[in-house]
Formats: sequence, C-alpha cells, structure tokens
Amino acid sequence: MALGTVGHVTMLRRVKAGAFGLDQAISLDILDEAAKGQSLGSLVLPLRTALVDIPALALDPSQALALRQGRVLSGFAASDGLHLALLADVPVALVDVLKGTVTVERGFNL
Repeated sequence: MALGTVGHVTMLRRVKAGAFGLDQAISLDILDEAAKGQSLGSLVLPLRTALVDIPALALDPSQALALRQGRVLSGFAASDGLHLALLADVPVALVDVLKGTVTVERGFNL
C-alpha cells in the first residue's frame, strides 16, 4: 500500500513442498500416461517417504485392527502429538497421541 495501489499474482509456482523439490516432480501428462498404462508404481514414491519426519508408533496386530476400525486405544507410552502408526513396516494410520490415548486422524488402506 506504500505505492497507493494494490497488487495481484499472475503466476504462482510451488518449487518445494516439505522434503520434495522440482527435481522429484512428475508432470500431470506423464502421470496420466502412467495411469493409463497401469504403471504408476514405477513413478509414485512409497507413503513413508512423505511421512519420514513423523515419529513412528509400533502396533501389534490387535492394536492395528482396532485402529483400522476407528477405535481409540489407551495406555501408550508415547509423546503427545502426531505419529505414524505401523504394523511391522506397514503404515496403518496417522494418529494423534494425547496423554497415552491414541486416536485416528487418517487411516490407510494398504
């Protein structure tokens, strides 16, 4: 407003999102062709790659089943905050831990 006018954006380009930069980007055209050819697996990174900075929370099979059903778990000795709940090496859910109680924020069907 120092110039007595307003501004506007004619182009906005995201060059980084978290740990990912343009060198890892895939164009929509290439992604579309891969989807049509059913070869997305060769282009898409594993889910854990995007969640590397979130602490892991190890689960046993019964706990994993409970979270997949949307149930709340208690008695966990984990710090408060967001965690990646894992059964072995398989992501089960993003969970919120508060005073040892675990609730699902986002479940995964992997």
